[in-house]
Amino acid sequence: MIHIYDCNETFLYEIIEKYKELQTQEQKDEVFSSFCSAIWSCGNKRRTYKKAIRFKVAKNLLGTPVGQVFDAWSMIEYKYYKSVSKNQNWCSIIRQKINNIYTKYFDKEVILNKEYMDLLKKPKQLYYKWASGVDMTEENATSVIDDIMDKALTTKERFQKEKMTLSWNEYKIIIEGFLRKCFDNCKLIDEYEDKTKLVNNFDFITEDHFYVKYINRSLSYYIRNYQKEYYGVKRGHNNKYTRCKQCGALIEKTGNKKMYCGECKRKNDLIRYKKYNEKRNTTNRKA
Repeated sequence: MIHIYDCNETFLYEIIEKYKELQTQEQKDEVFSSFCSAIWSCGNKRRTYKKAIRFKVAKNLLGTPVGQVFDAWSMIEYKYYKSVSKNQNWCSIIRQKINNIYTKYFDKEVILNKEYMDLLKKPKQLYYKWASGVDMTEENATSVIDDIMDKALTTKERFQKEKMTLSWNEYKIIIEGFLRKCFDNCKLIDEYEDKTKLVNNFDFITEDHFYVKYINRSLSYYIRNYQKEYYGVKRGHNNKYTRCKQCGALIEKTGNKKMYCGECKRKNDLIRYKKYNEKRNTTNRKA
């Protein structure tokens, strides 16, 4: 039976040092499996919940037609997530990083991009402008807010398309692969001390912070590479990327005119070709 490390009693530096000093792959596998079990059994679970942008229409305005329009939009809900951990042991911090990466790259229900959030806030901003004296009719308020919320929905759908598709269980397998790379590629602090003086003769807390930072930074790097592989684009420090205008896929930016991924470009070319043929056939029949 694999022992699960106690996050509050076992220091991360002890686990990594033990992993590094072991000679057989079987022994390393056991230590790594125990580390992963500690991460997944950690109490810092990924959580999403609803939040809302709220405002209250003043009583003296609530009975007016325009006031009733704004009252209908006085609470706009959106999905949020737990992004920080109250518990600061190494296990909770790394698990929080893992949770946040999934939310950012895969959870299509959590959209918090500034462009989208700014649109959700506009009905509230419009209300306070109207309440402060800006002239507005019921028809005008309804039209403006409907247009804003339609744009918000379209914007949300665009950002949803930009997220990858992967279940939580599939994601866990990917993350364990990343964590294994972290363990295999990690240099012990002793290997740095003489060269860069990264760590002085401090205690184990400093050492744990060093390894936590290394693992979390590495996870960010690995997921960006995974994203490029997912969309089939080349990796490179000087490469620039943009999004397909149609499906949201990540594409390499090779020029200002490139707006579509290869698949969407082929589909659009086929549609244009069919329309051209239909127009040509119609013209020939008339002739």
